Amino acid sequence: MIKNPFDLISYEEILWEIKPDIIIEIGSAHGGFALWLADRMKNINLHAKIVSVDLEDNAKKNLAAFKLKNIVCLVGDCNSQRIVDDIKSIIKPKDSVLLIEDSSHTYSNTLAVLNNYKEIVSIHSYLIIEDGICDVLHIGDIPGPMKAVEDWIEKNPNYQIDREQEKYIMTYNPKGYLKRIS
Repeated sequence: MIKNPFDLISYEEILWEIKPDIIIEIGSAHGGFALWLADRMKNINLHAKIVSVDLEDNAKKNLAAFKLKNIVCLVGDCNSQRIVDDIKSIIKPKDSVLLIEDSSHTYSNTLAVLNNYKEIVSIHSYLIIEDGICDVLHIGDIPGPMKAVEDWIEKNPNYQIDREQEKYIMTYNPKGYLKRIS
């Protein structure tokens, strides 16, 4: 996995605070972060189901060797109706749901994820948009994920940007910790 270590500390704190039943990871690449999430949940004695989505099946192949029953890998476009419906079918009405978006880092894809998944994130949980740092450093398609968040948050009062999660000096996710407040 390629993650900023300071963000991993924030993730651990969020996992402890939220104690999610379902963690949705969009953009799983080779499955390293899904494995890390499963390990963190085991360490705090929680049994969250991790739903990992990617266009390729690399994570599914790599994670098969671990035979972890709490990781479900879905292959397809995260914004396709089939994948959105598959994810919704896994979630029970009282589940606490955390979502982490780490896929293409483009403005349009980030905006689509925000709109497609905003209702399934639990109140007091997070919809985390990774790699807003791309906007800051002018890497990749600009505007990117941070600009998508800035535009989206204005029209979605059920969420607020939680800058407190950026407290460890450096984050790859500026303005990306979106807390659902209602």
